[in-house]
Amino acid sequence: MTGRPGSTARAFVPIDTGTLFDILCARDAPVMELELLRLLTGRERMPGSKKRLFILHFSLYHALYRLKREAGARGFYLHLDPMRIRMVKLPGPLRCHHYNPETGAYCAEAAVAHGRCAVHSAAAPGDHPAFDPLRDFYTNPENISFCEGAVLGRLMRGVVVYALRRGEIESALSFLGLRRPNRKRITRRYHELAMAYHPDRNRGDDSMMKELNRSYQVLMEVYVV
Repeated sequence: MTGRPGSTARAFVPIDTGTLFDILCARDAPVMELELLRLLTGRERMPGSKKRLFILHFSLYHALYRLKREAGARGFYLHLDPMRIRMVKLPGPLRCHHYNPETGAYCAEAAVAHGRCAVHSAAAPGDHPAFDPLRDFYTNPENISFCEGAVLGRLMRGVVVYALRRGEIESALSFLGLRRPNRKRITRRYHELAMAYHPDRNRGDDSMMKELNRSYQVLMEVYVV
């Protein structure tokens, strides 16, 4: 289950997805990112340099996202959250696949559509295991180059904000109707909706405009590229 990054391979810390799979399957509880890095590298302390720490962080998540795709083909779901990384066996096709990271369990009620029960089939995109707004960033190996330059600090802050405010961020993405967000797409969608909701326009809606502005500000804290 190993894979090779692209042209920036020299910057990556080698992480074998087979080893990741074995570590995560052996755990019956979530693993924090820091604990997983210690297990993989044998280091008790992480690098003090922001550049080296970002390279290590990016290398891990690049491997985790490759593993997520590979594990899915084997009937497993990999939940990726810096505070709760966990590999769990998917329930059967006739059971709801809605996963609750707080309890570490699936809904498992009878599925009615797309592997979800009647309650969760109408849920927001963020409630579906396949939805992950950070996937595009980490699966592009060229993005490890962000270890250079002033944008690094903002990127790392964005990762922390996402971990702490994930539900709020996914609600904002749902409000804007975005599934594959980046800064350019968020801004374009914001302007489209502002044209419809601005109270100075015909049929504008002040409450919707306020919600749009709130959602936009939340997302711009996280998606810096």
